[in-house]
Amino acid sequence: MLPADAQEPDFAAAARLAGAICGTAFALVHRPGAPILGTLPHGLSPGDAAALGALAGATPVVVPDLARDPRTAALPAAGGPRFYAGLVLAGPDGRPLGALCVLDPAARPDGLSAREADGLAAVAAQLTREMRLARALAEARADRDDLRSITEAAPALIAALDRDEVCRFANGNFSRWFGLDPAQAVGRPLRAIVGEALYAVRRPLLDRAFAGEAVSFESPHPGGDGRQALVRYVPHRGPDGAVADLHLLGVDITAEKEARAALADSALKFRAIAESMPQMVWSTLPDGYHDYYNTRWYEFTGMPEGSTDGEGWNAIFHPDEQPEAWRRWRRSLATGEPYEIEYRLRRHDGVYRWVLGRAMPIREPQTGAIERWFGTCTDIDDQVRARETLARSREELETQVAERTAALAEANARLTAEMAERARIEAALRQSQKMEAVGQLTGGIAHDFNNLLTGIVGSLDLMQTRINEGRTQNLTRYAALAMASAQRAAALTHRLLAFSRRQPLEARAVDANRLVSSMDELLRRTLGERVRLEVVVAGGLWLTLCDPNQLENAILNLAINARDAMPDGGRLTIETANAHLDDAYVASEIGVRAGQYVCVCVTDTGAGMPPDVIARAFDPFFTTKPLGQGTGLGLSMIYGFAKQSDGHVRIYSEVAEGTTVKLYLPRHIGRAADEPARAPGMPVPRAEHGETVLVVEDDATVRTLIGEALTELGYRVIEAPDGPAGLRILEAPGRIDLVVTDVGLPGLNGRRMIDEALAARPRLRVLFITGYAENAAFGNGHLSPGMRMITKPFAIDAFAVKVRSMIEPGSA
Repeated sequence: MLPADAQEPDFAAAARLAGAICGTAFALVHRPGAPILGTLPHGLSPGDAAALGALAGATPVVVPDLARDPRTAALPAAGGPRFYAGLVLAGPDGRPLGALCVLDPAARPDGLSAREADGLAAVAAQLTREMRLARALAEARADRDDLRSITEAAPALIAALDRDEVCRFANGNFSRWFGLDPAQAVGRPLRAIVGEALYAVRRPLLDRAFAGEAVSFESPHPGGDGRQALVRYVPHRGPDGAVADLHLLGVDITAEKEARAALADSALKFRAIAESMPQMVWSTLPDGYHDYYNTRWYEFTGMPEGSTDGEGWNAIFHPDEQPEAWRRWRRSLATGEPYEIEYRLRRHDGVYRWVLGRAMPIREPQTGAIERWFGTCTDIDDQVRARETLARSREELETQVAERTAALAEANARLTAEMAERARIEAALRQSQKMEAVGQLTGGIAHDFNNLLTGIVGSLDLMQTRINEGRTQNLTRYAALAMASAQRAAALTHRLLAFSRRQPLEARAVDANRLVSSMDELLRRTLGERVRLEVVVAGGLWLTLCDPNQLENAILNLAINARDAMPDGGRLTIETANAHLDDAYVASEIGVRAGQYVCVCVTDTGAGMPPDVIARAFDPFFTTKPLGQGTGLGLSMIYGFAKQSDGHVRIYSEVAEGTTVKLYLPRHIGRAADEPARAPGMPVPRAEHGETVLVVEDDATVRTLIGEALTELGYRVIEAPDGPAGLRILEAPGRIDLVVTDVGLPGLNGRRMIDEALAARPRLRVLFITGYAENAAFGNGHLSPGMRMITKPFAIDAFAVKVRSMIEPGSA
């Protein structure tokens, strides 16, 4: 098929001519992919026409009767052709361009005559020549258009001049170079296009080109805008070898010249920097070829300039370092990784010195390809020598350290043995001190308890004698004496528990001002007439959380100690104040937390204490009194009470100046607890009808006494000897108004028993009895609602009042 814009032959006319020559009713020209032209039988389909065209040959192929020929028997017969003759229309390469066919409705057994066959072949030959010529013209026109497209796309001026210097061809860049459309330039002399001045400059160059020389030169761009152009005249020779015309090429090289100028400037700057550096600087091509060294290199090596280009530098390497240096350099060239190595280079005086060689690749920004390598060599010989000296010194030092370590190990072994012996001696000393302390304690306690037991046993003996004799006089007095001794024994026990922080505490919100004021009369009687008492209470004093009874005991103990320190009389001052212990203060005190406290301060004007006595004042069993006159538990009890209450105590004293003891108790946010005291002489409150108390106590004597006391008061009493038995009673149905239980029950203790019973009786009221705080985990403010505590030993009257207050809140 010909190109769309090619001038095609008149195929229809040629087909009619072929039909006339052969005397057939129909004739057609079939070309693949093109319309069928000529006189066509009615109803001939494109597929049938293609089948008929395929029968054609280089010489006429004749089918006398299409219906009888096996090649065409499948063609439709009704109304269709019966006779066929066809010739191939071949191209220059022998490939078929189409087929010329003649057809007739009637069969022709004789086929074509010789004249008809020659005529058909003549028409086919003429049609083939016309088709070939049209195709050649179309291809030439396409080549010309392609050339035009190429020249128009080229970023350059392209033109052609004949021998008369007349422009025969010009591309679109003429309009940008000379302000002329290419159509205006073609046919005009070069002198008219460029002007007289520019033509005068070009004239000698044109003569050289027409003489057969290719001429290239740089010139300002015709636009006069400062751009630069590269112009080239190329002679084109004709068949006879003479120059027939010139081809002109003009390229704008402004960017290239600017880039070359920038590159030259960069190179100049690089050389200036490289020459100013104290290191040896070098560069290579991408393949590693050394093509530049700065002056430092030649000064160091003493080599002639240029003698170390390429691989010439290898001659000044120390032979021992060459293999590794080459291995690393080849790896860097292959991978683009930075190059770095220490090696020795021969100086101009023949001495090898250590240098540090480094090189980095310079890459093309767009592609990342390596353009050059830039490297340096830095003389590090002094550093390497120093490093080697340091290494030798390190080895010597390590030897000395090893020797010293061995000596220290031996000394440490001796010291360990000495420490073990010292520890043994100290342990023996501590044991001796412990036994001394225990002896001191037992001396004081034995003295006090013997006195107390004498009072108790003597009073009971007298009571028993009088009862046996039937006399009842003085029984009440003897009972009172025994009770007083027993209460003093209880007080001594509490003091022992206090210093060890094992005393049971019933913490409540306490107003220290009210408590100190209520002790005024007691303190004055205790101090006597020689000691003047002053009480100073602070306004707006905070509440504190503590056991008020223990706070009273602490203040009373401090007052007694102060009285004993002032045998000739003096002044005792008791003050209250709000205090804040900050981080700086508690940093030097073990176990003290920063925060807000209520401070009770007791100050005397007595003998005072030296520092060594102050340091031991809180130690258990320590006392300055003679043996038998004190147990040394007073201050240790106060210390234990303060710590057990999350507080703090501190002594300030100077000999002959007096002593101040400050007791700090934590601030409490809340209201003070009011528990009205029972007036002396009032009758013990009794039970109301049906009120039931469960008593759980493992000690039979205590259990019996409590039971009988409650029974005497009218309560219904249920007794249990241990926790499991008490729990079974509590889990069974029945009325129980109050549980009185010991905390320290064997097995299931009192608190655990109550915790399990609360599931069945969530509103249960409980009075715990205890004498040892370690068994009462709730001993410092951890009692739940509906629970109270009473400390052994206790008076029956006080016990009865507490029982009544719990069963019937508000009673006293």
